[in-house]
Amino acid sequence: MPAKEAKKKGKNDTLAVANTTYRITYQSKAVNDTLTKPYKYRDDEMRLDISADGVSKFYSYSAAVRMKLMREKIEKGDFDLRDLPKAGILSMEFYKNYPEKGKTLMLDVAGEAKCQIEEKMETPEWTVLPDSTADIMGYTCQLATTHFKGRQWYAWYTEDIPLDEGPWKLRGLPGLILRAYDSSRQFIFDGQGMEQPEGEPITLIKAKREKVSQKDFRRLKESYDPNDVLKQMAGTGAKIVIMNSDGSKLDKIDRPKFNLIELQ
Repeated sequence: MPAKEAKKKGKNDTLAVANTTYRITYQSKAVNDTLTKPYKYRDDEMRLDISADGVSKFYSYSAAVRMKLMREKIEKGDFDLRDLPKAGILSMEFYKNYPEKGKTLMLDVAGEAKCQIEEKMETPEWTVLPDSTADIMGYTCQLATTHFKGRQWYAWYTEDIPLDEGPWKLRGLPGLILRAYDSSRQFIFDGQGMEQPEGEPITLIKAKREKVSQKDFRRLKESYDPNDVLKQMAGTGAKIVIMNSDGSKLDKIDRPKFNLIELQ
């Protein structure tokens, strides 16, 4: 175990798995509907928390705030969640070197299923593009590219910050990745700042989750139909009425569009 786990005080079963040494903030964009052009992006603030032990967590700050506020409301018996902030562009929480060194852990949801995927940590095979420089966050960066997990990725990294880290699974360059995007620009992570938080842990919420593979996770995402859930609820005798934003009755919910960052 890369760091001693400690349970935080409170009603939630939250583990502090490491201490945050560096936090990089990325202004991020992603698109779910890849068929509609031009893309309709969703914006978010993604964070990469890194510990001195090599443990890191990549997550949506918006989703983290939403989850915290939702738990607080439910603990008070308030189940009206309409005033909560919108969820982030990526629902996953992605850990490197956890639950042990050389492993990764992804926590995500597929419909009603809470999933966890544990894998061996992989290193993309990068090609550094010569004569390519950019100034990002005041650091001189160089461009590298790789074909990884079904997408062609471009990453700007700086050797001024010698951390083998970056958004999501992107790593393996001689410096921190401050900007990354795929060739279709369906996912964009643009570094905005770095800080050194004092006393802030890298946390994990303990919950019942189904251990699945990436292949099974995609299958669950593709097969999810919210109308099946409504039918099951109706079978219990519950009266369910779904309304459009204009107040009219909605007979059927369209399947949510999704675009996984990992294609292979």
